[in-house]
Amino acid sequence: MTSAEWHSTLFQFIGLILSLITFIGSIIAIWFTYLNLKEMRKQLKEQQNQYFEQNRGNILFYIRKSDVSVTHDLIIKNFGNSPAKLLSLEISPDLDWSKAGNADIKQFNVSNLKNIFLAPQQHIGTIFDFSNYDDEKFDIKLSYETCDKLIKEEYSIDINCLHNVLTLDPEIKDVLSALKYINRSITALSNKFI
Repeated sequence: MTSAEWHSTLFQFIGLILSLITFIGSIIAIWFTYLNLKEMRKQLKEQQNQYFEQNRGNILFYIRKSDVSVTHDLIIKNFGNSPAKLLSLEISPDLDWSKAGNADIKQFNVSNLKNIFLAPQQHIGTIFDFSNYDDEKFDIKLSYETCDKLIKEEYSIDINCLHNVLTLDPEIKDVLSALKYINRSITALSNKFI
């Protein structure tokens, strides 16, 4: 083998090794690019979910003791930041309006409400008298649509908990404190109707 052939073979061998190193480096670069894209996709999906959770409609059904009478308020409210459409509400056991002494207002049964559109912070409600009612625990199944997604929620409500809530009546000392209390009361009342 002549010196020219030996140099040519050596250059080919060095070129082959450099090509192999470049190929391995390219595979490693592709692998890290794949991992980076996978992490970016995961972060994007988390951001989309977080954005949805922050901006979606959030409909809840709850019961609260009325401030002005012995009845309870049955309220369906959209606490979210987007509109929502109530598809169905199931209360188990179902509310028996005749037991509550209100058989004539059965048409306001919240369980019958379907396909109700609620804007953000909008609510609808009715009253119900639980004073002579036997059932105290209710299972709620709520289904609504917001931002083109169907959401189903299940939870329980215990009326006994409502009776154990401590409320304070204001102590009115002078005309200014009385006016402040009246202002807060009017604001709270208007918020119920708005």
